[in-house]
Amino acid sequence: MKKRLYDFFILGRKFKREFKKQARLLITITLGFTIAFTWRQTVFDISQSAVQFITHIQNLEISSILTSIFITIISVIFIYLTSHFLKDNWD
Repeated sequence: MKKRLYDFFILGRKFKREFKKQARLLITITLGFTIAFTWRQTVFDISQSAVQFITHIQNLEISSILTSIFITIISVIFIYLTSHFLKDNWD
């Protein structure tokens, strides 16, 4: 009986604390994706203008493909840099 009371009061608090932590994380991630989704078209349009300015291509399909490649390359570089600077040093 003592163990059950301990589990209910003590471990229950840990569960509630962890649940609140995970709920905050879920809300933060959801809002982050919402923000990213709303800015998606703006970033694409700006990148497309830059690609069209550099390449002088007026064909919409080719410009769209080049813009997607440009955004992918920039994103991969950003991912590489952040993973490099945020990695744990185990040495």
